[in-house]
Amino acid sequence: MEIQKSLLQTIESKKKRVFILKLVIYLLLLLGARLIPEIQDYLSRYPNLNSIHRAMLFLLGGNILISLARLLTARIYLRKSIDEKIHSNFLLGIAWISNILNSVVFVIALMLAFDIRPLEFLTSLTIVAAAIAILTKDYVNNIINGLIIMFTDQFSLGDTIKIGENTGVIEDITLLNVVIKKDDGYKTIIPNNLVLGVQVTNLSRLDHRKIDFHMELPYHLKFNLAGIESNLLAGFGKRIKEKEVANIKVELVAIQKEVYTIKVSLEAAIHQENEIKSELHQHLLDLVNEN
Repeated sequence: MEIQKSLLQTIESKKKRVFILKLVIYLLLLLGARLIPEIQDYLSRYPNLNSIHRAMLFLLGGNILISLARLLTARIYLRKSIDEKIHSNFLLGIAWISNILNSVVFVIALMLAFDIRPLEFLTSLTIVAAAIAILTKDYVNNIINGLIIMFTDQFSLGDTIKIGENTGVIEDITLLNVVIKKDDGYKTIIPNNLVLGVQVTNLSRLDHRKIDFHMELPYHLKFNLAGIESNLLAGFGKRIKEKEVANIKVELVAIQKEVYTIKVSLEAAIHQENEIKSELHQHLLDLVNEN
């Protein structure tokens, strides 16, 4: 997690440099119009240019205030959070909120550029705004749910989750949906309303993960299911005591013409999953070779 924290700090440092650049441009526009007579005279002679100048000041000023609030919040969060409790979702949520606010500032600045008074304009569109709110109700719900997901620590970017029948790694969380990448490489986009409306299992936060292994055996090998299970229990005895392996089961799942299929299942500690899986496969192969 130290790498993740240092990476987030590097990203915040880059955004800080962009913030300083925007602040310098804002001060140049503001002080230039107030201290340089030639610019004042030029703006007074061209009202349209003066409106554009005022809109740019409003746009940059609003953007600077939003960026400052975002930078301070992120800095406080990174300082107070220990490495094990850093969740990139929090910073992602802050980024999306700042994007929404910047969009509002941009729309108001656009109105100012065309000499439209924002308050009067919004008042005149009250009925239209109500109709738009009704039509975009589902989108608004998705946005609210998206922000809820971002500010919770139930799962984060990079976690493996199971939503209904979909299992994959969280690749992105937006205001409208969650993007997960499955093992086969396909990406599934799930609306935020659905994510909060169904059961979600975070497989990355489990202490143990279930491993299922199907194996076909010919009839001439006289295996006993209970014998295989006891053999595995003996083979993984040390790991069972250390609780790296639990709930070993052997089941008969299919009977075919020349072979029958058994399923071996066990729960393996997450940090030892791959190693235990290899041991299981080798143990079963050794069992077959012995017979």
